[in-house]
Amino acid sequence: MARRRTFSGSKLRARRRAAGLSLRTLGRKLDTEYTSISKWENGHRSPKPPTLLLLVDVLGCEVSDLFEAVDE
Repeated sequence: MARRRTFSGSKLRARRRAAGLSLRTLGRKLDTEYTSISKWENGHRSPKPPTLLLLVDVLGCEVSDLFEAVDE
């Protein structure tokens, strides 16, 4: 069975909360609507690559920290 890496909204939520950031505060730091971040965290969407790079910079983590392996 193949495994692939996919964006994890729950890992984003955990990192955001650990950083003490609200959805709105993180949204301001990314120049992104807080509703978009909510959609990422709830698995309805994923951030685009440029935004993902800003996100890991703000959260002080690696891109791989926001992804998880899933079976295909």
